[in-house]
Amino acid sequence: MRLNPRHLTLNELLIGRLFRIPDYQRAYAWEKKQRDELFEDIEEVQKSGQDHFMATVVCLARGKRSIGADEFTVAEVVDGQQRLTTFVVLLKAVEKTLNADNKLEAKIKAEILDLLVKADDHALVLLQTNHDSSSVFLDYIRAGTIQTTPALTAADKNLVDAALECEAFVIKWSANASPIELIALLRNRLSMIYHEITDEAAVYRVFEVLNSRGLDVRWIDKCKSQLMGLVFQGADTAQRAEALKEMHVIW
Repeated sequence: MRLNPRHLTLNELLIGRLFRIPDYQRAYAWEKKQRDELFEDIEEVQKSGQDHFMATVVCLARGKRSIGADEFTVAEVVDGQQRLTTFVVLLKAVEKTLNADNKLEAKIKAEILDLLVKADDHALVLLQTNHDSSSVFLDYIRAGTIQTTPALTAADKNLVDAALECEAFVIKWSANASPIELIALLRNRLSMIYHEITDEAAVYRVFEVLNSRGLDVRWIDKCKSQLMGLVFQGADTAQRAEALKEMHVIW
């Protein structure tokens, strides 16, 4: 297994990629504490004037996808999905505050929309989440709509809370600085180490190791990860496709 680390700004990470959260990952689980810490990091960057390293993101490259004249790398997120999801929600929250009647803000608003929602027949979004049974994430990223139905799952509620808190943060920021400054900071002053894996067999080992820290992974997700890893270790090439298909059907 080879990891190829690259130090990228958030803008460099998001441009030219389509991210997907695979089913074996837990659903969005960040709560107010983690989001508040992220907001504090952003405010500290503004105060200090220094660039800030945020985290590591690990993805499995799943080939290319063309949309119009553009080509994107399809990347399954192995590690970093909580922070990445929150950044996508925050970008949408900023986009909602930008004034379409202001020439500069309108230009940046259009750039963010083009980044978050791709111009294809299915309104494909930059990040495709898992376990989004009520389309809470899709509705917010595509239309800026925050669902308030009481029948939300815990994961859906976390996404609703994320949208509300991100919008509150943007309002608080805008009281003292321009939202354009916030976008500039997010794009260029925050950075991550990005690892892109091309070997699917390595994904489940990486997932298990990386998720031994941070938020707990559910036992059933760990179980699936280990079983998927065993499929790659024990099955020969002819049997592997059938075994993987069976695993996905069971889950």
